[in-house]
Amino acid sequence: MSSQNTPVLSSNKAPVKKATKKVAKNTAVADKVPAVAAKAKKVSKKPAEKEVEVEVEVEAPAKKARAPSLAAKYNKYIQFSFYMIRIMNAKCLENNEDVFMDEEKFFEKAHVFDTVDNQQSFVSEFLDNKGIAKEMRAHLADKKKAAKVAEKEAAKATKAAEKAAEKEAAKAAKAAEKAATKGANKTKKSTKKTTSKKGVDETDLVTSLVTMATTSNETTISQEEEEPELDVRPFNHDDVNYLIDDNNNLYDSSTHDMVGSFDVVNRNIIRV
Repeated sequence: MSSQNTPVLSSNKAPVKKATKKVAKNTAVADKVPAVAAKAKKVSKKPAEKEVEVEVEVEAPAKKARAPSLAAKYNKYIQFSFYMIRIMNAKCLENNEDVFMDEEKFFEKAHVFDTVDNQQSFVSEFLDNKGIAKEMRAHLADKKKAAKVAEKEAAKATKAAEKAAEKEAAKAAKAAEKAATKGANKTKKSTKKTTSKKGVDETDLVTSLVTMATTSNETTISQEEEEPELDVRPFNHDDVNYLIDDNNNLYDSSTHDMVGSFDVVNRNIIRV
C-alpha cells in the first residue's frame, strides 16, 4: 500500500500541466512540447479569430491644377477694352467708313488675350494713376481755348473780308459815278458845239418858217380863238432840229407840233 501512496504519477503530470498553461499563453511553446501539440494548436486558433483594426494610409488622387484667373475688378476693364474697339469699328462700318483701328493690334496693345499677370499689370497702371483726371481736365481746357481762339480768328477774318468788300464796292460806285458825270459833261459840251455852229442858220430858217406860218394862218387865227404864243428856241439832238421851250418841251421844227420832252439828266427825248 505504501507503494501506491507514493506520488509517482503526480510528479510526472506536473510538467504537462505547466506546459499546457504555457501553450495556452503562447503557441510557440508547442514546438518544444510534443505531448500537448494538439491542444496548443487549438489554443492558437482563438487569437486568430479576433478582428484587428489596422490604420492604412491611402494616398488620395492628385487634383488637376486650376488655371489662374484675373480678378473681377481687373477683368471688367479688359472686357471693356474688347467691347470698345468692337463697337467703334461697327459704327464706322454702319456709316460706310473705314474701320477705326485694326482689332488684333488693339487687342495686343491692350493685353486683351494676354497672361493674367500682364493683364493685371496693365490695368493696375491705370488704377494707380492718380493724375489721369487732372490730365483730362487740362486737355479739355486746352481744347476749349483752341476753339475760342479759332472762333475769334474766323470772326476777325470775316470782318476784314466784309470791310474789304465794302471798300471795293464804294470804290467801284465812285468810279461809275465819275465815269457817268464825265460822259454827261462830254455830251453836254458836244451839244453846245453843235448848237453854236448851226445856231445862226437854224435861227434864220426857223424865223422864216414862223413868219410864213403866221402869214398863211392869219385869217384862221382871226376867226378862231387866238392861241398863246410859245417862247421857243432852236434845239438840235442827234443831228435832228427841234424847237424847245423853257419847260424843255420839244416841237417839230416844221409843223410846230409837240413831239415830246427832253430829259436833261439822261440826255434823251421822252416821246409823247
